Amino acid sequence: MSERCPNCSTTLAGEYCHACGQRRIDGRLTVREFLSDVVRRVFRFDKAFARTFWDMLRMPGALVADYLEGRRQGRIDPIHFFISSVFVQLVIAGVTRAIAPLVLRASALGWLERLGGVVTVKILIIFWMASIWSLLFRQVRYNLAEIYVFATYVFGTVGLLWAIVPVVDLLVPLPLGASPAVIAVVMLGIEIGYTSYAVKQFARLPVLVAFLRVGIVLAIGYGVLVALVGVERAIGLLLPPMPAPS
Repeated sequence: MSERCPNCSTTLAGEYCHACGQRRIDGRLTVREFLSDVVRRVFRFDKAFARTFWDMLRMPGALVADYLEGRRQGRIDPIHFFISSVFVQLVIAGVTRAIAPLVLRASALGWLERLGGVVTVKILIIFWMASIWSLLFRQVRYNLAEIYVFATYVFGTVGLLWAIVPVVDLLVPLPLGASPAVIAVVMLGIEIGYTSYAVKQFARLPVLVAFLRVGIVLAIGYGVLVALVGVERAIGLLLPPMPAPS
């Protein structure tokens, strides 16, 4: 057991150095420790991730307020949450591709275009939408950075809700994803519906006002993107094709 921090040589009294925050390192790095560190630092699939998702479903306004006020124990930060949500979507997409042919449910594959995507592009879209919100509606309680935090949590949660839909399609007797119109309505409904619910709590707005503001921001945000790069390019950026099954 190392008794001094390898980073600053301070005497260690626990798992982390109280002077610089470096974690105690004992012995050589193993593959198991490396993979565990990646999961813990990047994907964060643990109780904190589950609790964050659950709290975002039950009380998104309170969770974000707690984060902004420094009460963060037991939850993960918005960027970790968002990246983990994208990875969950990719995993569910892969599982759906494997299971759908076995249960003769090709309709479940219709939902996969909305899942995953390029993380960098999705994060930029979050900042874009949050900036439009800040420009359109005068902010009293929160500044732009705090709105970015809220939007990142919300878009991560929307992605996880989207990921549930193909699983439901596999389980129910009706081929829900057989119609592109149904897919579009359901996915857009989830995005607008949940975001409006979260905005209502976070900004303390009436339901109708939250719904109208969310609709306006999404329409302007996606509309400007389409006007700048065209429909096909915008779809390619937002919804890149999922890898074909081997």
